[in-house]
Amino acid sequence: MKIKNILVYIFLFLLTALVLDLANPFIDKPARDGGFFLYAGQQILDGKIPYQDFWDSKGPAIFYINALGLFLGNGSRWGVWFVEFIFIFCTFLILYKILSKQWSSNSALFGITLASLGLRNVLGYGNYTEEYSLLFNAIGLLLFFSIEDNPKKLWSYFAIGTLFGLSFTFRANNIGGLFGILLSVFLFFTLKRNFVKAIKTIFIIFAGFTLPLLLWTLYFALQGAAGDMIYASLIFNFAYSSAKDRSVLFLFEGFGKYGMGWISWLTLLAWIVLLIRAVYNFKNNKLSLLEYFLVFGFPIEILLSNLSGRNFGHYYISWTLTVAVYCGLLFADLQSFVLKKVPSIKIAERINNMVIFLVATFILVTSLPIMLRYGNTIKVFLSQSDSIVYNDPISLYIKQNTEPNHQVLTWYSDLGINFMAERTSPVKYVYYPLFYEGTLTDEIELGYIQDLKTNQPEMIIDCSRQIDAIPSMHNITRKEQFATPGLRGGMYIQPRYGEIFDFVKDNYHIETTIDKCIIFRINP
Repeated sequence: MKIKNILVYIFLFLLTALVLDLANPFIDKPARDGGFFLYAGQQILDGKIPYQDFWDSKGPAIFYINALGLFLGNGSRWGVWFVEFIFIFCTFLILYKILSKQWSSNSALFGITLASLGLRNVLGYGNYTEEYSLLFNAIGLLLFFSIEDNPKKLWSYFAIGTLFGLSFTFRANNIGGLFGILLSVFLFFTLKRNFVKAIKTIFIIFAGFTLPLLLWTLYFALQGAAGDMIYASLIFNFAYSSAKDRSVLFLFEGFGKYGMGWISWLTLLAWIVLLIRAVYNFKNNKLSLLEYFLVFGFPIEILLSNLSGRNFGHYYISWTLTVAVYCGLLFADLQSFVLKKVPSIKIAERINNMVIFLVATFILVTSLPIMLRYGNTIKVFLSQSDSIVYNDPISLYIKQNTEPNHQVLTWYSDLGINFMAERTSPVKYVYYPLFYEGTLTDEIELGYIQDLKTNQPEMIIDCSRQIDAIPSMHNITRKEQFATPGLRGGMYIQPRYGEIFDFVKDNYHIETTIDKCIIFRINP
């Protein structure tokens, strides 16, 4: 193996570590979504069935990838972190193969470096649906980018559909690349007056796309939960995405503080440069299949990631591949420009190599604090300490003051607490308090209340004051919230909260308070 290739692998390995810094299980607790997925994986390993025993509107793949990680880690978050690392590292490797073949190794490294910086901004504490989809989408793009060399290999189109079908089973919005491929295939062949080939190719892609969906449906049918899975991950998910009013300006959320910031704007610049060139090539009837895809790829990703109109940074994880490709293209164009202006090719190559070296050095130097944190983590591993995973004070308190068979309800629905405390939630619809208006059904609300009254958890952890997104179960605290100007209007207020609050008032008492969280204990 060439030394250059070894250095590339090491650099991509370090970039992956940079991206997953905040997801390090040793330094902090999981985020709310990631905590729920860990809880879901834990429940699956305990024999529970998604959508039947616990409910969420995500596709099934995210639950089972967490179960796999926990299985590999013997129940530890480190197993899931290891799976995350493998997925992101392999994504970067595939991107390097795509971009270095399409343009140059320097273009590939430049694009991937910017993509990794943007990904770190939006990934946060990790373990999101969009994160795992990147690998399947990257392999799909690898096949698509290579199709021009082997246009008759129709199996590649089937494989592309299958890969994006797998991505879809994590989250429906994760298939922007598929829409870009379908649109580019249709326009490319149709404008060449080969409509039959366009339809045939699209049909093959769709056939591959449906394969993972059919397999998941069959699996859940054998569990008696196929209808529940289809309703939650498809019907309800699309209703949830369209429940919030939004203006045209919502399309630009990914360019602000919730997205990748300046990296998004640089990607937009690269797309504009590509668009100008594509218009010229189109007029001269020279627009390639790949150029069609690049014209539509970024706008489609922008639309899908902002479809719900909500400002969550992890929605823009799906931009990672886009950033790498378009920024790699921009660097290739700049490289070509330099070659034309510099009299010697060797001098031009030295300039390009110097740019890459400076960028890589800057990344590594500014990442020294991150590497030090990893160093501390490795020290803890080598010391064989029991504290290799962060446990927050609330989870520790629950673990020390309840029995393993006791159930614990978190009010603000932080199932990461349940996961870390190794206590099951008493309710199926764990996210009930956070449903948007127009998405909450009587079945969900009544089911939540019935589960609460029937199972009667040993503890209720009311963390509503940490975020103030929902009213507290404690009457005095709730009055304080409502008395704060402007606070109540931004809360999730569900129709039957009163029934829940009365039940808690009659059957529970306050035991203590930790980090603004009120801990209720059931009355003797």
